Amino acid sequence: MVDVLRLEPLLFPAEFLSHRTQILVNGLDVVAATYPPDGFHGEPVAGSVPSWLLGPNGLAATPEARDVAVGGSDTTEDRLTVRVRQVRSEVLWDCWRLVVMGKVLREGPEVGLSDFRFDSRAYAEEITGATERTTRTWPARSVAENLQATLWREGWKQDGGALIRSYDAIRAPEDRPDVVEIGYYARDLSGARYALPGRYVMTFPVDGTDPDVQAQAIARRLGHEDLKPLSVHHPRRRRPS
Repeated sequence: MVDVLRLEPLLFPAEFLSHRTQILVNGLDVVAATYPPDGFHGEPVAGSVPSWLLGPNGLAATPEARDVAVGGSDTTEDRLTVRVRQVRSEVLWDCWRLVVMGKVLREGPEVGLSDFRFDSRAYAEEITGATERTTRTWPARSVAENLQATLWREGWKQDGGALIRSYDAIRAPEDRPDVVEIGYYARDLSGARYALPGRYVMTFPVDGTDPDVQAQAIARRLGHEDLKPLSVHHPRRRRPS
């Protein structure tokens, strides 16, 4: 009896800085099942970015066996890998490994996952279908991705500019197709602290006009306008004593 694969793109998930993928085998989330309930030391975990998993070096199966990093946290410290290969009319997943800081923490049965066998035709169809689901577009997604590219060129991961210390999220939730959400930490202009406590979330309305023009306009506001009065402030959570 063959196993059933479902690849569900997670576009702009709140818990991550990039798109991710939920990998379900017979309904089991294989990445989540490998980690403790709180993920990787409190960091959430999920399948890797769709552009990787659905690309030629990801889950695509050939007779040549390959180890594929299928998921983990947003840190660079951990990854879950599996060996993928096609044998006649089946695609096999085996040799699971959980790698942390470059060392194999658990492998094989210790990972807690079985070997899986998929019908090769159904497997290929699921990758094609997941690719189509990943590439669906809506106005805010186009603006958000253009904005990410703009801010990345300007070094937003290191420095947000004169008023913003750093950004932690640029999202376009599919259930709100006409807004872009920006999460950021505000610079302490007094210089007394690295950043003001807590994080801020600013929402920008978008429409169906040129997404690059809209992204540039948002980037200008982020770089030159104090948006804290217009943003929702999320105070820093206190750790339980």
